[in-house]
Amino acid sequence: MARSKVRRGLETSNIKVSRPNGQAEKLMKVAIELFSQRDFASITIKDIACAADVNSALIYYYFKSKEDLFREMIENAILQALENYGKLKARHSDPVDMIDDWFDNNVQMSALIRQLVKIMIDYYHGSARIASVDTLIRRFYKEETGIVAAGIRHGIAKGIFQHVDADRMARFVSVHLDGIMVAAMIRPNFDIPSAIANLRQIFWHCLSKPTRRVA
Repeated sequence: MARSKVRRGLETSNIKVSRPNGQAEKLMKVAIELFSQRDFASITIKDIACAADVNSALIYYYFKSKEDLFREMIENAILQALENYGKLKARHSDPVDMIDDWFDNNVQMSALIRQLVKIMIDYYHGSARIASVDTLIRRFYKEETGIVAAGIRHGIAKGIFQHVDADRMARFVSVHLDGIMVAAMIRPNFDIPSAIANLRQIFWHCLSKPTRRVA
């Protein structure tokens, strides 16, 4: 799925979307690093300007406020994830390959996802709420669980997987993936790829059809 298609999908959800240029993209990358290390309220435009080695006026040229920068930063990060999810669905017809690729994608994007989870935790514990950010976060989790649930239903229909509640299983994986990202924030030397590999093993065990014993 091309980025333009993802953006058009967001536009139909009443979310104003704009393409970041090179400088704005750089500022958002600096901002996501800061917001993933400290809470929203403690960070100022000046902090972001210092970290990016630019004048504060340049940030205001691209963003109306800290809240606007925060919103576009989350939007940009989620768009990256949604774009990858779209590519996964487009390049696979086999449900096993698609779901395996989905797990691999989460390993590859683990640094970005961990930052997003940290920022979302702080955001939901803060007093300031932004309607478009709330919508984007819901969209992120809907797409994440949707691609897994669709793969499970496809596998069940083909007779590959045993019958399970696809939506419930997808939520299970999504919640435990968040748990892995939180564990990486608080446990020294936490191995995200190994943890995701363990989650993948449990997932496939739950979907595997029981083997019949030969009398």
